[in-house]
Amino acid sequence: MTSHTGARMKMGALLALVALVLAPGCGGGGEENATGGSPGTLAAVFVADQFSPTANTVSMSQGSRSGDTVIVKINLTDTTSVFGVAFDVAFDETKATYMGFTKGSALESGGNTPNYTVDGSNQAGRVIVGVSRAGSTTTSVSGTKIVISLTFRVKEVGTYPIAFQNAVVTDGQTVPQPLPGIGWYAGALQGS
Repeated sequence: MTSHTGARMKMGALLALVALVLAPGCGGGGEENATGGSPGTLAAVFVADQFSPTANTVSMSQGSRSGDTVIVKINLTDTTSVFGVAFDVAFDETKATYMGFTKGSALESGGNTPNYTVDGSNQAGRVIVGVSRAGSTTTSVSGTKIVISLTFRVKEVGTYPIAFQNAVVTDGQTVPQPLPGIGWYAGALQGS
């Protein structure tokens, strides 16, 4: 990838986050607090790429699971001056279905009520997520905290990678800027 293409991708992610921030109260494309699955013979799990996240990382981990559904937690670890987190989660829609989301706690310090914008309906195989603090304050995340949790239903036996794309963690400047040195770790859905 050329540096020009990489810069365009970063700018696109940044512009998407800015648009999400400027649309307070906006939400949609996914059901908050999605639960349940259709228990059957298929058992779903999530296998993380990074089991022990380090400072300045965004990583996926397994939440609860039931039958063919599994919750994938998106975590932020030991990161300072955070205003927002935006990313796409890409997955094989022929092997899994996005079911909904649950709000996290990483950006809620100081009584802040973050804006959550989640869209899993416009593009097959992609969930577009933006979470930003209300106002212009930032927070420092100490330890590992959940930004958001996404629920997936696995359709068949096998291992199906899911990945972050267009990912950025931003600071609280008037025009939020990407924080440098953020590592991103995804994983795979499995059905057995």
